[in-house]
Amino acid sequence: MAVYMRRSFSHVKCIRLCACLKVKNILTSDMYFSPDATVGRESESGIHPFPRQLKFPLRPGEPWHDRYSFVMFPQSSSKTPYDTIRQITPRPTSSMTQKPAQKPAMRPARQAADHEDFASGMDNTLQRVAGRNVDVSRATASMADISALTNIQKMPSKIRITADLPEINYADDDFQTAEAPYGTGQFDHYSIVADKNKKDVHIFAQPGEEVIVHRNSTSEAKMKANKSVTLPAKRSTSKTLQPDPIMKLQRVIGFGGVGKGQACWTTDGKSVVYPSHTLIVSINVDTKRQRFFAGHTEKVSAVCLNASSSLLASGQTGAQSLVRVWGYKEGNCLAIVKTHDHGLCMLEFSVCGRSLCGIGKDAKGQNMIVVWNLTEVERGMLTVTAKAHTDVDVIAAALDPVDSARLVTCGHDNVQLWRVRDGSLRCCSVSLRGGQKRAGISDVCYKTTKETAAGVTIYVSCLSGEVVRIDPDLAAVTSVQSLRSDPSLVESRRPSSCISITAMAASASLFATTSTDGFLRFWMPDFSRVLIEVEHEEPLLQVVFTQDGHRALVSTAVGSLAIVDVATDSYRTLLRAHTDEVLDMAVSEDLLGTVSADGTIRIWSLETSQQLYDFSISGEVPCNISFRSSSSEFACGFLSGRVTVFSVPQAKALTELKQLRGQITGLAYCAGHEGTLCYCDQFGTITLYRTSGTGYRLIRGLPNAVYRHLELAPNALVVSRNGSHIACVGPSEYVVTVMDTAALNEVLRIDVSSVKLPSGAPYPALDTAQQVAFLTSASSHELLVATSGSRLLRFDAWSGKLLAQLQPVHTGACTAVIASVDGRYVLTAGDNCIKVWDSSLRTNVIPQMFIGHSSRINSLCFTADGASLVSAGDSVFYWSFVRSREQKSLDSNDVYRKPELQSNAASLSVHHLIDDIPCRDISTSLNTRTAELITRQGNQRPVTPQNFRQAFEQKEEKEEGKQFSVPKAKKHFKKAMKQSSLAQRRYTALAGQAGLKLNSVIGFNGNSRNNVVWHPETGLFIYTSGCVAIVEDLKDGTQRHLMGHVEEISTMALQHDCQVLVSASGSSGAAACSQMCIWDMQSLACRTVLSQHRTDVQSLDFCLDDRFLLSVGNYQDPKIIIWSTYDWTVTMTTHASYPVHTALWNPFRSCEFMTVGEQGRMTFWLLEENHSNRTLAQLSMHEPDVPDELLYNKLGNVVHFTSACYISDKHLCLGTSSGRLALWDTTTNICIMHWIADESEIGVITGRSERLVTGSQNRLCLWDAAGLTQLSDSSQTLPKVAVSGDMELEGYVTTANFDSALVMGIVGTDTGTLWYINWSENVHIRLVSSHRDKVTALVRCPGNGFITSSKDGSIRVWTLASRELTMQFEVAGQSCNCISLSPVNLDSVLMRPSPSKTQKWFPLLVAGYDNGSLRIFDLNKVEMIKKLVPHVASVTVVMFSDDGQAIISGTCKGNIAISSPLTGIVIKHINGQRGAAITSIDCMAVSLLAFHHHRFFLGRFPGLPGLAFASLQ
Repeated sequence: MAVYMRRSFSHVKCIRLCACLKVKNILTSDMYFSPDATVGRESESGIHPFPRQLKFPLRPGEPWHDRYSFVMFPQSSSKTPYDTIRQITPRPTSSMTQKPAQKPAMRPARQAADHEDFASGMDNTLQRVAGRNVDVSRATASMADISALTNIQKMPSKIRITADLPEINYADDDFQTAEAPYGTGQFDHYSIVADKNKKDVHIFAQPGEEVIVHRNSTSEAKMKANKSVTLPAKRSTSKTLQPDPIMKLQRVIGFGGVGKGQACWTTDGKSVVYPSHTLIVSINVDTKRQRFFAGHTEKVSAVCLNASSSLLASGQTGAQSLVRVWGYKEGNCLAIVKTHDHGLCMLEFSVCGRSLCGIGKDAKGQNMIVVWNLTEVERGMLTVTAKAHTDVDVIAAALDPVDSARLVTCGHDNVQLWRVRDGSLRCCSVSLRGGQKRAGISDVCYKTTKETAAGVTIYVSCLSGEVVRIDPDLAAVTSVQSLRSDPSLVESRRPSSCISITAMAASASLFATTSTDGFLRFWMPDFSRVLIEVEHEEPLLQVVFTQDGHRALVSTAVGSLAIVDVATDSYRTLLRAHTDEVLDMAVSEDLLGTVSADGTIRIWSLETSQQLYDFSISGEVPCNISFRSSSSEFACGFLSGRVTVFSVPQAKALTELKQLRGQITGLAYCAGHEGTLCYCDQFGTITLYRTSGTGYRLIRGLPNAVYRHLELAPNALVVSRNGSHIACVGPSEYVVTVMDTAALNEVLRIDVSSVKLPSGAPYPALDTAQQVAFLTSASSHELLVATSGSRLLRFDAWSGKLLAQLQPVHTGACTAVIASVDGRYVLTAGDNCIKVWDSSLRTNVIPQMFIGHSSRINSLCFTADGASLVSAGDSVFYWSFVRSREQKSLDSNDVYRKPELQSNAASLSVHHLIDDIPCRDISTSLNTRTAELITRQGNQRPVTPQNFRQAFEQKEEKEEGKQFSVPKAKKHFKKAMKQSSLAQRRYTALAGQAGLKLNSVIGFNGNSRNNVVWHPETGLFIYTSGCVAIVEDLKDGTQRHLMGHVEEISTMALQHDCQVLVSASGSSGAAACSQMCIWDMQSLACRTVLSQHRTDVQSLDFCLDDRFLLSVGNYQDPKIIIWSTYDWTVTMTTHASYPVHTALWNPFRSCEFMTVGEQGRMTFWLLEENHSNRTLAQLSMHEPDVPDELLYNKLGNVVHFTSACYISDKHLCLGTSSGRLALWDTTTNICIMHWIADESEIGVITGRSERLVTGSQNRLCLWDAAGLTQLSDSSQTLPKVAVSGDMELEGYVTTANFDSALVMGIVGTDTGTLWYINWSENVHIRLVSSHRDKVTALVRCPGNGFITSSKDGSIRVWTLASRELTMQFEVAGQSCNCISLSPVNLDSVLMRPSPSKTQKWFPLLVAGYDNGSLRIFDLNKVEMIKKLVPHVASVTVVMFSDDGQAIISGTCKGNIAISSPLTGIVIKHINGQRGAAITSIDCMAVSLLAFHHHRFFLGRFPGLPGLAFASLQ
């Protein structure tokens, strides 16, 4: 083994260890595998469980080590076998001394037990082996560095090195470990296990390796299991790309292999198994869910299932005609056999299931029929029962459904009867008439009957339209019948004539035939007449009945499968696929477009993979496709150089663009630049078009810009994500050019041939560029280049600087390169596989490789959300893509799949439970606000938990990490802009040692949503202001504060028993993730902090019994998490497919909740608990149909669902952004009625029984909803809905809490105001008021009060003791930046007599605004008395002089003005600090000499006291 380990091989087939020992079936891998490893528990050393292809068969319950031996030699490339000769520095002494090894201080218990078993199984004792010195002329390369073999360096000759074995100290009689000589140096980490009687070394192991001890059986004892001794391991520096696996195959669009038997039914008739090139696909005909069987290396030519559908057999064509037998339910390969040399065309199980028959070719080209024995298939054994070689041709075969030892084959002019007897196949020919021989035989089948002794009859079809009936016992033709089409079922233009039969199948009561005219016909058992006739436009290949004969499957020559239900005379297409290689593809928001060498352009649904449109141009072969950003148009390039723009909704060609000379090799629309199209041809000409009105206008044509090579197709042009730049290989193969998409102006040119190796040495060969891709992330804009030297280069797209390189990428040519949407991963295609790399291109990160394609992969493309990848080649593969470690953990607990379906590799999206049922529309009047009845026809079916589960199992969302745009609805929380951050170094005082203590907070955060908690029974009142939650006593106004957040609190929720409060804040700055603080309301202490959401939390809610907490993230990450309040652990997690605005539990039914959000989306959810194991809880969902009248507004735009409330155990009220209210029946999930409630968005809904409260912009309404709770979807009359109370509030209503009778409540608005509402007295009282924007200044006023200004343009005067607002000034559309009070009383400034001493007077107030104006306010009269405009720039600071006779103001541009408050005239302008913002001004009564500093200035002016001001340079 040491000899082989020193060599490098491109392919390894077998290794000869000695003259009598040769090892075959060798597999190579970049990963380590172990039979003891389990999925999801990979160790840090990178050991993985065996893949499915390497799982050895075992009997049920049999331990793996009892049957097989597992030897790793060596464990990693850095570990050296014991007999490797190494060079060491010789010591100056002539003799080498050896240091005895020390006994290890301790060893693991398992290791010690293994040692004892090893000692008890050995009959020999240990003995030291004498060492010897060896002279060598050339040192042998170390196994630790395999690359040193390729870089030969000159070595000194005749170096004496040691090969001595170490001295061994015995710890017991039979077993000992020893260290290498000297105790230090390069041999310190080696250990030896030796046999002292035989005087040899059994195994030389390195730390971390498993020392496998093979036992020999003796006469007294049976063979025991192999034991292993694990020595301490060295930590590996390499790591596997995470998450692992990062992709999973979900769906395949493709059908076809080689041969006629290409599809078969399962026994229950629910699934169809068919080949898709090298993959085998099992698809459920009802749900369209797919499963995959991967393992074949060539195209699959035959598939079949046994009678019970427990075994699946498949065979491949080519030189390696392997036959695989699979466990169908488990999906694992049980046995592999290669008997035929090539040309395997048919496989079929016997009726008893113990035999398998296959037909193919031998090495001489003769047909070979083989029968295998399946009795030991569970153990991986497939033995040949009988085989025969024949010179007659075989085109079809069938096994006897009664006698498993009989079969029949047919050729073009022969029919052979075969029988297995005494281990051989014996043949008997059937004599046919001349007519059948001349016309040609096409197919053969059996049919059970009572008319013959054998119980079966053989039917043979002919191209002449004849059906020959053969008695298998007599081996003779009993009858011949000529079939003709039924004139009553055909058109008059096609007269009745003979049918040229191509395939035939029989059921218990019917015959089915296919013919060359494209007809599928179902006949009576005696072929007297046609029962059903189905016409196709393409030839048919095969027809197969289900076991009960109720349905038939037909395959066509254009790659489609269809199902005919004989009982109901219905027909449906199961799947469609291209019949040739897919040359290119493109993805839009919900569509997938593909072009193929078969000459067709097909448009598919991304969600269901069903074909929607099919385009083709006679005589043209498409080769490129690209969608316009609107998805309504796409452009297609052809081999002839033609470029055509098609419309998807109109299903027609819109325009023809300029035809180039050669094949189109690159074509792309530019995202972000609507209507900009760029394409090039094989001769290097690049053309730029832009839409102009209804057509396209040529902008520029640039010849010789792209390298002339067809291998660049279809990815010769790549466009950046924002559509601003385009990159290509050209004008030569050594250069990559980046151009702008405005006019194809060159921006950057990179020469890849000059890129050196990381060591600084030049690349040994002249490297050329093959593929180009943009890599765009949040912080960089980079360019990826794949070269012919198997290198992947990463450049800065602006400067052209080389950032990283990686080699090797693929052994062959790289056919496609793409970066993930978030820029974290790079995907390359080559060698018929896909590799996923870390975008940093670090060499110590092992990539992941995914196989499945049987030929070149032409294109890779991500969906818009980045959650899925589509690859195109021989077929189209749809992969789910997990983009982070967190997503991997979520995928392992995927709520969209049941545990028993985890092995399924694909699923289909949700089918609505209630289809084609129109919802009633309620027309309303704004004046009366009453609803009138609109009748509706249709039946509903109740939504049960089983229906929930049925729908939810069909949907496997890939929305994690999906990027949504900022919602337009006001209901959605949007974090306030921060202009400051926490200090990097902070000190937290110990308990009782704080110098400052928060006493009270004035303000309510109107930017948050549902951030007010009021419990009417206990009087508990909590609201938030910034990152503080305020617990206020409504009786005396005292406050207590919950301080634990570092970011703005977005929402809160209180348990029904008022014991626990949950508050949530976002993630930025000091918080890496969002914070959800759990507060104990008795002690007001934080129990724990939960961090699962990556962004802000939009909604929180407790379930009815407080056992679960529901949290939903905002639009950036709409993750839905269900927490267990018992230990605050995650019970279930998933992702919503839309931004959620409101989420709430059903207060009448436990474990049910609902979500509403953007684009008129709503979802009902059901949590199914597993009381024995909480980790096995399951989540089901149902997304109901929304009536168009509710979904769209008057302008035809989609509305958003913003609020919701359960008003009874069967009714839900929903609010929209267009001001409509809708009533839903929660038992059937159907909209019963809807009416217009307001002209603006409904932000809050709360209701009980017959009363309903809604909050919108500046309005709060109380609705009399008597009779709504008795309404059902079958009601013929509707109750009247009218407004019984209406209040006008200031701002948009963001939160509302009412008592059970909806009489009293507390309402918050986005203006930062909390209102007390009393509907019985029809009053609303302001409880808390605050600024809407940042507070810019605060000054203390005489008495117990203070004044604040804000960017919202308001100035507010507060009393400190009661925290009440006493007066307010507001300037609309302006920002108040600074305020100042006069230092003397108002009378001195205005020069008027002073009032009596008993009268209270306020000083004068001046405020500066961002438009350069100053306003002077009289607080005594609560009015503005003067406006000054001394500046044109924003005022940043203002100050009264010491005597109050002047106002000094500074601006952001460094201007200072001195104005008179009496006349408003500017006394003086000071521009010495122009360009630097004035930040502070102060006045002093003492006159000082003028001097200046670079930041602080002091001066004296005529008539004014000393003035000092500061500015920023």
